[in-house]
Amino acid sequence: MKVTIKLDAVLADQVKKAADNEKSSVEEYIVNVLSNNVKTGNFEQRQFVGKKITGDKIDSKSRLVMMDGIYYRFDLINEKEPTLNTDYTVVGNNGNVLYLKK
Repeated sequence: MKVTIKLDAVLADQVKKAADNEKSSVEEYIVNVLSNNVKTGNFEQRQFVGKKITGDKIDSKSRLVMMDGIYYRFDLINEKEPTLNTDYTVVGNNGNVLYLKK
């Protein structure tokens, strides 16, 4: 779904600064804020989408990632193999598969 919103100048500046602080685009930032605050969907969507994890929580051999003590399968967005010292964000899920992005 595509949505257009109008923000006053002050709020627009606050959103831009918050997105910069998280090293994300304004669009990614708004999606993360909405994902973290709109409580719909399944457990994984409510608990993990928008969370950041480190590459050391990812086992590329077994293709599993540890999230809050539970192992999940994962797919990487725009990447084939995880990097150990890199932070990833959970950007979505399908059942017990988490989608991770740098």
